[in-house]
Amino acid sequence: MRKIWLVLACMMMVCTAAVSRAEDTWMFVTNVGKGDAVFCGVGDSVCLIDTGYPYARGRILAAMEALDIDHLDAVFVTHTDKDHVGGLDWLAQSAIPVDTWYASAMYMDYKEKKHPAYLAAKSRGQSIVWLKAGDQVTLGCLSLSVLGPMQMAEDKDDNNSLVMMLESEDGRILLCGDMETPEEDTILDTGVSLTADVLKVGNHGDGDATGKAFAEAVRPRLSVVSTSAAEKPGTPSEKVVRRLSKLGSEVVSTEDTGLGVYVHLLSGRITCEGWDVPETADTVRILSVDPDTDTVVLKNDGTAPAELTNWYLYSSRGEEMFIFPEETDRAAGATLTVGTQSTGKATDLVWQEKSVIHAKKSDTISLYDRYGTLRDAASNGL
Repeated sequence: MRKIWLVLACMMMVCTAAVSRAEDTWMFVTNVGKGDAVFCGVGDSVCLIDTGYPYARGRILAAMEALDIDHLDAVFVTHTDKDHVGGLDWLAQSAIPVDTWYASAMYMDYKEKKHPAYLAAKSRGQSIVWLKAGDQVTLGCLSLSVLGPMQMAEDKDDNNSLVMMLESEDGRILLCGDMETPEEDTILDTGVSLTADVLKVGNHGDGDATGKAFAEAVRPRLSVVSTSAAEKPGTPSEKVVRRLSKLGSEVVSTEDTGLGVYVHLLSGRITCEGWDVPETADTVRILSVDPDTDTVVLKNDGTAPAELTNWYLYSSRGEEMFIFPEETDRAAGATLTVGTQSTGKATDLVWQEKSVIHAKKSDTISLYDRYGTLRDAASNGL
């Protein structure tokens, strides 16, 4: 996989030993658009913080493949916004081992037994661990200090975000979820040390977060923003980028990469690079979306067969997902029809849901390849 260097040695601390060690500290901020899916690791211990929207599935799996991850020591849910918890369902239903599920103890709009993280853990016969300021999580060599939330925010769940400091002998990474300035101010008032080598910028780099006092307290050498300006215009905020840059921080964004941003810390030295998304066939398109028959027809317009294993369809209205099974392909010029349990006639593949395509309201079916790249989208015409 080709890699694009974003940060060069000129901004790094001088290090006398650059050899790789089992305890090296790293972070990978997956490009899931305007959302969060952050992998962190120290030694053999790996965790995932948030899961993006449901349709970010391919990007997260591609990141795990690139990082050679087949097991998660922990999954953390910072708060309940869909761009942070949307992928919990498919993750819980997957075969990926997860040792422990964690979530913010403060949250709005849910009863405990309806919380997405609670349901994900329960579906696997596991329990959820609720976290708040003052808690400590140790996963092998990986240590996380929970700095927030300190109190329940009643007006906006962003300010109930888990805020965690990853600490190792290689440096410190501050992970902010969608924390906005009210939660920043609450944490600042405690006098806790916020100085960090790397900042995972809060709330997708929006101007309602990373206030002046907070930025000065952190003074990161590298700041990483997870966002998409197309999905959330104005992010990252020029004001936030300028504020961090004036403090000497290099600021990078996931939207400038394909797969995401990889950050590596070794004895105070930071390297940062963007990773590309692997390529797949770009010749497959959606030929039709029919709400009357509840079918989606695809066509391979290319001159070679197209491998569709682990590609997926996503319904915007019902938020349902259909994953193409193993050994799904189509010859050049051939079509493939996906029906549902409501279709009432034989189709090539069956989406195990009823009435997927909305018959009375606008609905868009999107086609993603196995790496989470949007290949096509079509509406039901309503």
